Amino acid sequence: MMDAREEMLTLLQKLWAKLQGLPTASPLEIGAFAVLIIFIVVFLLMLLMTCLTCCCCHRTRTKGPHSQLT
Repeated sequence: MMDAREEMLTLLQKLWAKLQGLPTASPLEIGAFAVLIIFIVVFLLMLLMTCLTCCCCHRTRTKGPHSQLT
């Protein structure tokens, strides 16, 4: 059974092989690869923005007392 490090190295080796073959790839493969990379980058940016927003907003909301309607 492979551990997480070995699986990550295997995945990175496959990705590196794909990147080396990209100059000879068809336009369809290049477009698909670009869409995949853009999707991953957007996902990571949204995740980062969510974490930053939650951390910043959580601190400011819990400092003061909450107003309640009576």
